[in-house]
Amino acid sequence: MHPKSKDIESKQSKPSNPPRRQFTRQRRQLTDGERRQYARLASLHLIKLQQRLPPHARIGLYYDGFGELPTQPLLTWCVRLGYLPYLPVVGSFGRDATGNIDKHLRFVPIYHSKLVNVPTRIHSLGMKQNHHRRLLWARELDVIICPLVAVDLNGNRMGMGGGFYDTTLGKSYRSGSKKPLKIGWCYDFQVVELLERQPWDVPLDGLITPSGIRWFKPNNVAKANDSAEKKSSSADTVDTYLKALGSDDAREILYYSQEQVFSGDELARVINEKRLNELLADSDAFLNSLSGEIEDFDEDSDNKSE
Repeated sequence: MHPKSKDIESKQSKPSNPPRRQFTRQRRQLTDGERRQYARLASLHLIKLQQRLPPHARIGLYYDGFGELPTQPLLTWCVRLGYLPYLPVVGSFGRDATGNIDKHLRFVPIYHSKLVNVPTRIHSLGMKQNHHRRLLWARELDVIICPLVAVDLNGNRMGMGGGFYDTTLGKSYRSGSKKPLKIGWCYDFQVVELLERQPWDVPLDGLITPSGIRWFKPNNVAKANDSAEKKSSSADTVDTYLKALGSDDAREILYYSQEQVFSGDELARVINEKRLNELLADSDAFLNSLSGEIEDFDEDSDNKSE
């Protein structure tokens, strides 16, 4: 086989991840009642998870703030069985030398039976957070329920792209530690056949959806060495995404930058025609300014060549 043919074949066999917008759009189309019903069905399978847990297990949860499968049933389950629930905290270590928020998560205890009653503050990245003096490391938990956008049949997880969970769990995963168990919690439509896996990705141990629970075999792919921890995800734009949630202008621009096609009704709900024309005018002005700079560059190049 010709070398170029091999290259083409390898590129074709490499999985291409679907856009995150595909799944967020499907979540958005669900009603609150449908979300609660799916969560109730998923909670019926938690009995198979508790068979692997010690008494008074420490369980890491998360707030479902973006249409995810509701996590309140998980908290109810913890309270009923005497498990100790915790919530993640981002940025408890402050910022690194470059000014970026440290991505290692720590966890704070929940002292309420309802997530809506937990006192929270909005983090600078846009998500809700509880604050408490008692912070646990991920390795001190027995289970971490991991949020996800999509997951494949091998347990590979597509997150929002910030790399918080991969960074937090990477060291224990590469060392072969069995603690904490990493469990996905999502709708069935978020399960796909195959996702592209990056060296820094940490796969799940198990997955719970409304249709059942599945356990994944240990990943047979060679584990990345410690240098992979220093790499950043190609989807680090999650920081920009979350910050944009608090800005109407940024949110509009972000909305129109997505590759997913939206219907006219969806567009009308977020922006009117006048506002769209303003955005388009700003875009035209920006492109015109670039054209002028390119022309000046060409003239300078011609003068130098003469």
